[in-house]
Amino acid sequence: MKALKIIPMFSLVFLIGQNLGGQSYRVFQDELDNIRNNIRLSFGPFKIQPLLQLRDLGYDDNIYFESRPISDYTGTLSPEVRVFLPFRNYLILSFRDNPEYVYYLKESRRRVFTNSYGFGAKLLFLHRFVLSGDYHYDEHRQRLSSELGHLVTDISQGYSLGLFYETARKTSLGFTGFINYLKYGDIETAAGEIPLSRILNRQERGGTMEFYYRLFWDGYFFVSAGYTEFQFESAESSWRDAYSYQGYMGIRFPLTGGVRGTLSLGYKKFMPRAEGRKRFSGLVGKTELSARFGRIGLRLNYGRDNVFSYWEDVFYFIEDRVASGLSYYLTTFLRLDYNYEYSTANYPEFSAVDTATGEPTRIRRVDKHQTHSVGLVFRVYRNMGLGLTWNLAQWTSDLPGWNRKKTFVGVNLIYQF
Repeated sequence: MKALKIIPMFSLVFLIGQNLGGQSYRVFQDELDNIRNNIRLSFGPFKIQPLLQLRDLGYDDNIYFESRPISDYTGTLSPEVRVFLPFRNYLILSFRDNPEYVYYLKESRRRVFTNSYGFGAKLLFLHRFVLSGDYHYDEHRQRLSSELGHLVTDISQGYSLGLFYETARKTSLGFTGFINYLKYGDIETAAGEIPLSRILNRQERGGTMEFYYRLFWDGYFFVSAGYTEFQFESAESSWRDAYSYQGYMGIRFPLTGGVRGTLSLGYKKFMPRAEGRKRFSGLVGKTELSARFGRIGLRLNYGRDNVFSYWEDVFYFIEDRVASGLSYYLTTFLRLDYNYEYSTANYPEFSAVDTATGEPTRIRRVDKHQTHSVGLVFRVYRNMGLGLTWNLAQWTSDLPGWNRKKTFVGVNLIYQF
């Protein structure tokens, strides 16, 4: 029975833990109330959130997403713990640790253990000002972007410091500065080694000004504006150095209720420091929304941004991604899911390729990705479910011989039934 009482706390990580460690600011009192009222597991003055994630455990018929498929059984086990220490009504200390193990049955050399951790603090002073700071070290084995099919070990290590002013109505205004170091592991492919560390290792630093105005309970209108500097580690990749200005505005809906998530659209201006390189300016977006109407659940995601390319002669590509999903609750313990995702990667600079006759030519590359996913989710306890899924992913490109597809059949643990 004690184990069953602990299970509901796992779902709270998505409602509380992500807010303390994420990029969206939440007023000090809301975070303090969430920790004290919703986290049931305590050890002395410490509040503890455990979480166990099981992702993509099953059969993948093309684990490297290449034109010559290699199949395997795979899965990721990812336990996590978050510990909070609230001190009276003016200080929150936090710590998290997240080891992960990525498993392959046949491709044993691809098995890897990683660990991520972080520390954070928030201090309320003079009743209205909040000073926050954090350190993070995040190491994962995952797909770097839609451009690369292989899983890559990447490390993100950095710091942030913020100062916000809050009003009695929970309106807030503040600034956050950050420094982040990004490192990538090199990978072996059938065509040879890709030296990602030399191409993409970099430092990102900058700051963001944010304003939040409460529209309704735990729902906010927000505006943000920021500057980011990109400085690459290798001298051979110094031509990639750049800076950008970006601004967003939108609505952040409550953490619970009929509609959840964030609607966010903005504008970005990306400026390479090297002469003659293509600039980017235009619409960007970071939107994730979900809604529940009786037996029907709906999901909508939209994303647009420029992404650094791992190709040595290509600077970046512009990725547009739209995803939608539909859930139908057959019973109180069984749900049917369908999800569809479509994205394009547009390369603004020409790429050099060889034609069928062996003659080199230059093309303006466009890649297209489609994913269909069908699944059944069985409720295990409260909002925790076990999902059985089948998905088909297709990748088409203007590059000769680059078309490919993959299917996956497996299970996932889900914490939002």
